[in-house]
Parts: sequence; C-alpha cells; structure tokens
Amino acid sequence: MSGIHLPDGIHPDVAKAYDKWGIKDLYPPQRDALEPISRGKNVVAAVPTAAGKSLIAYTAVLNHVLKGGKALYIVPLRALASEKFRELSELSSFGIRTALSYGDYDDEDRRLESFDVVVATSEKADSLLRHRSRWLMNIKVIVSDEVHLLNDPGRGPTLEVILTRFRQLNPKAQLVCLSATIGNADEIAGWLDAELVRSDFRPVDLREGVLEEGSVTFEDMSVSEIESRTGDPLKDGILDGISDGRGQVLVFTNTRRSCESQAVEMAKIVPSYLEGKDLSELSRLSAKLGSSDARMIKKLKKAISGGCGFHHAGLSNDQRGIVERAFRERRIKVLFATPTLAAGINLPARRVIVRDWTRFEALNPRSPIPVLEIKQMLGRAGRPGFDRYGQGLILARRPEELDVLMERYIWGKPEDVLSKLGSRPALRMHILSSFATNYVRDLEEMWDFIRSTFYAFQNDTWKIEGEVEDVLDFLKEEGFLIEKDGALAATDLGKRVARLYIDPLSAVVIRRALDSGAERVTPFSLLHVICHTPDMRPLYIRGKERDRVSGFMYEHEDELMLEIPEDPVELDWYLNSVKTAMFFLEWIGENEHGIEASEERMETLFNMGPGDVRSKVETAVWMLHAMRELSRLFGKKMAKDIDLLSLRVDRGIRSELVPLISLKGIGRVRARRLFEAGFTNLDKLRRASVNRIATVEGIGRQTALTIQNQLSDGSEPLAEDEAEDDQGTHQSILFDFQ
Repeated sequence: MSGIHLPDGIHPDVAKAYDKWGIKDLYPPQRDALEPISRGKNVVAAVPTAAGKSLIAYTAVLNHVLKGGKALYIVPLRALASEKFRELSELSSFGIRTALSYGDYDDEDRRLESFDVVVATSEKADSLLRHRSRWLMNIKVIVSDEVHLLNDPGRGPTLEVILTRFRQLNPKAQLVCLSATIGNADEIAGWLDAELVRSDFRPVDLREGVLEEGSVTFEDMSVSEIESRTGDPLKDGILDGISDGRGQVLVFTNTRRSCESQAVEMAKIVPSYLEGKDLSELSRLSAKLGSSDARMIKKLKKAISGGCGFHHAGLSNDQRGIVERAFRERRIKVLFATPTLAAGINLPARRVIVRDWTRFEALNPRSPIPVLEIKQMLGRAGRPGFDRYGQGLILARRPEELDVLMERYIWGKPEDVLSKLGSRPALRMHILSSFATNYVRDLEEMWDFIRSTFYAFQNDTWKIEGEVEDVLDFLKEEGFLIEKDGALAATDLGKRVARLYIDPLSAVVIRRALDSGAERVTPFSLLHVICHTPDMRPLYIRGKERDRVSGFMYEHEDELMLEIPEDPVELDWYLNSVKTAMFFLEWIGENEHGIEASEERMETLFNMGPGDVRSKVETAVWMLHAMRELSRLFGKKMAKDIDLLSLRVDRGIRSELVPLISLKGIGRVRARRLFEAGFTNLDKLRRASVNRIATVEGIGRQTALTIQNQLSDGSEPLAEDEAEDDQGTHQSILFDFQ
C-alpha cells in the first residue's frame, strides 16, 4: 500500500489507486490540494504544466465516486477529452464506469445516467444543461480542466456560463478547476468561492531562454554556446537538442505551411543522427499512413521517414494519433506543431523552441502572442522520467530581438484572465438558453444570473446593460422571447433554437431562406443557407478566386434562397458563403466531373486536409439538422430532402451511392469503385459471387465476404477492422472510410 498520508475526508481506496498508478509520493501542489478536497471545498489549482494537475482532479473524482456520487469532467477540446477518458477508464478495476460525450447537442444523452464519471467538452456540458438532464443533479464533483480558457473569446463564455449555472443548480457539488500559471488565479478562486492552490513547482526543472545564432541566453543571463552545424539558428538549436541520441525537440510555428515545410527540411538532416534500426522502424511507421497522393500526407510520410513529424488540425484523428504515439515512444525526434498542441495534449520534449512569437491579426499582421500562450508552449519542455531538466527557448531572428524577448516573455508574467461573456453572440445564445430552459423567468432573475458570472465579478454590470438590452430587443423582435404577464418567456421557436445549440441569428437566416420562395431548391440552395449562418466559419475568398466564385453565384442565382446584397462589404461575406457551399458541392460530387472530390483535389482547391474537411462536415451536418427541425416547426415540407443531403454531406457522396454506403465497411471510396464496376445497387451485389466482388479495386476477398454476409439472411458481418486489414494498408483517413 502507498505510504501517502490521506486526510480523513478522503476515501481510503484512493490510496489503492495511487498504488495502481505507481505513485509513491505526491508533488507539493498535490499535497496542498488534498486537504481542501477532503473538506469538500471548491479548489482552483494554478500549477505549471507537467506538475501533476491531473492527479489533483482524479483524486477528487475518485473520492466522490467511491462514496457513491457522480463526477463530470469538463475539457475544452475533443482530443483532450479522449485523452482524459482513456486515463479515467483505468478506474474500471474499482468498478467505476467512465463515459465520453461530445457532439450531438440536440440530445440529453440518457445513457450517461448509468455512468459514474462523464468526460465532456464544454459545449456538450452546456447542451446537457439546456436539456435539463436529470442525472446532473446527482453530480458531486465537477472538474474544469484548462479553466484559464475563460479568457478565450470562442470557448470562454460557454465555460463561464456552465460554471455559473452549476453553482446555482447544484451548490453542494465540489468544483475543482485546473489552470495554467496565470496572473489572477486568486480572482477566479474568489469568484468560485474556492481555495487557491498556487505553485511554481515542476518535477523537471525548466530553463527558459532565447535562442540566437550560435548561443542560448537563459533567464539568469548565462549564455550557452551552440555548435553551428548548418548556419541556421533554428536547425542548429534542434540538432543540439537531439545530438546525444536521447533528446527530443518540439517546435511551435504559427502556420501550417511552415510547420510542414520545416519538418520536411529537417528530415533531410536528422537521419544522420539516428541508427539504422531507428530508420527502419520509421519507414514502417510512415507506411501506416497508406498510399495517398495528397501533398500533405506525402510530406508527413517524408518527414516521419526522417525522424521528424508535424501536427496540426489539418490532419485526421488517426493521422494525429500516429504522430502523437510515435513522439511519445521517442521514435520521432523532432515534432513541428501549431500552437493548438499547447492546449492541454500531453506531448513533452526535452527542448521546446517557439519559432514564431508573433501572428497575423486583422489590425496587426505581426501581433505579439500573449505571454500566457508562450508560457504554455515553453512549459512543454522537460519529460518526467527522462530528463533532468527541460529547456524552453524562443527564437530571435535578429540580434535586437534578444532584449525584447527577454523582457516580454522570459522575465514577463502571464496576463490576467478576463471574461469574454460581454460579446453579443455569446449574450444572444446564453440569454435565450436561460429563458428557454426556465433557469430564469423574468428580467430580475436574468440580472441575478449575470451578476453571478465571472464578468460581473470583474466588472460593473452597467458596462453591458446596453448590449443586454439590445440582445433582448432582438430576441423579442425575432420571436424567440415573448412578454407575458409582466414576465419574459421563450416561444416554441426560442425553446427549439436553444436546444439545437445554434446562434439565434442562424435561426433568423434559416427562417428567411425558408420563407424566400426560391425558384429551385437544390443541394446548392440548402448548403449556401447554412454556410451563410454565423455558426459556419466560412472559407474566405482569395483575390484571384473572386471572379470564379462570383460567376458561379450568378450562374446559379435562381437557386439562391437568400438575396444577393448590393452593399460591397455584405457582398464580400456573401461570396465567402458561396465559396464554402462550393467546397461542400465538391465533397459530395455535385461538380463538373460528376464524381466525389478526392483527398488530393480538396487539398488543391481549398487547401484543406482531412481534419479540416471533417470539422467542416460535422458543422454542416449539425446545421442541416437544425434546418430540418426548423423547417418542421415552420410547416415547410423539406425534411426528406434535407435528410438526404445531410447523409450525403456526412459521407461525402453523390446520391447514387446512398444504398452502397449502408453496408458496414464501405465508405465513399469503396462505394464509388463498386458503382463504377457495375454494382449500382444492393441487389446486384447480392446476386454476385464473392470472387466477382473481390476483383473490384480496393475490395479484396475479406471485404467481399463481409458484404455478402450482410446481404444474406441474418449472418453476422465481420468486424470493420477485419475488413480493413485485407487491404494491406489501413484505410484510416477520412476520404477512404468516413
């Protein structure tokens, strides 16, 4: 048994979990958190990266679940949700059941009632609150991971509303909030009536500094020389970090293009620092990515073969998984990543180099990245169990940048976290949901709620009175709210929009389109409508594309359900939505070729990788679902057409492939090959021999057997992964299978 002393309020079996995880002693911030956790107090833990924040949360979760309670673990990103789900699933040996929940916001997800621990994204947790899921009242502990993201304009308002709402609905539930080191952790703790656990402790020492040509200057102004091997300070800094054969380097760049190009460039140099067996293993690893002709995948295969890799949102989940596992297993020595990797995913390295400390913003093309974000990146340096120290370095491209970087970042303190709830889109969504779910029933209760938020804790509420009044006027004018007996109530429209989890302004756009009486309603008509809503992030027109997109728009003007604006600024936004609709038309094969666009074509036309496409597809499917539900509410008979289009967008197919993709293991690529081989419907497949089906490119005998099993009377089809294995390479990317 563990020799760790547990306070009286901690369940004794927590010590058994520590033993299972091989934990013999606790880090200082972990010990400091035990006492308030044992008393049921709310806790805010502001602790550096890799200093054991997760164990603080897991201890609170275990303590309550072992006593018969339920736990909700809220994270900002799906990737982080999957990581936490895997780790918490290890508690199954204690009889604890863990569920993972994200997406499908129009569902209260009743299956979650039977689980002890639910890991959910912020948006899913907000959706569960809107659906008044009854099991939420049984929650005894709520964990908010990365709570400093209250500062994020996109995710922050939702997280803030969730925490505010839970404190009102279930005030006895314990809140455990995990944060990076920030300037005002005490303010967040004050808002949540929590005890603050603040620590600078790190299990592996971190030395921060500035990388220049030939040297590194550290925070104490000591200088370490770096051998000039290439004449490029970044490359020299990377090679210096891996030259002993045991180090790894993580490099953050601000664009995908530089992320990919730098990885390919370094892959030409790194192999000379690797052994033959390492290169053979990397070659096998590269082969797992399949035989795609897409430029991005070719670059990734080339990079991995040379001991390097890159990581950004354009990769599919499977591709990112391959890269992450290879880096954790120390096969990939150098990983280039965009800053999204710094947001919680656990991939430490001995040396971290921030290549770009500025980024493009609308008002400033070289806007300095906040100190908090840079510190998050640098904090990835130092691998517990592998390194005695970590080095977090920022690249200075010119000598005069040294002083700037030392002052701003190395010696600088992270900024305060500020509420972003005051934005109009956030107020629209959350004020409507408050009324629609009966969390508030009149203006007084609404202001009571707002006064309970982090925004009000930091600011006087009069600062947003004007914004709130404007939002309330909008919601009443557009029919989402109605005044009744001196109180405000949500209409049927308001309730449905809140549960659909869309911006009320999106509902206004959809309603206007459905009422337009367009001459012809086609897939383009419907796709353009959802692409013109604020919930769909559009693809922006590049200068040379304007004529092509504008020409397409006027050629299909009779299909448009939304009037083309005359105002030049509004027209630019309108053209962006047309281009985004054209993206989906390519995806589903509604193009001049009459066939679904390949991975390579999507990348060439739109510079979109598999991960980008999947993200856009998921948003489109959700908005089509919203359009379907609103069309029913408005009495429009369009549900069947919208359902068919939604299926086609989800699977990336023309309508003739719909029957074929109903078969397990058959995605858009295999369905198209079967169709072109003459198997245009299920009956033709049913009457064909296994040998005949197996001759179709990419099918093979095992998949042919799977097809026949499904079409026969009641035989169990083979598992999907067995069908894939027959191909020699795994069809794991979006364009093959989804």
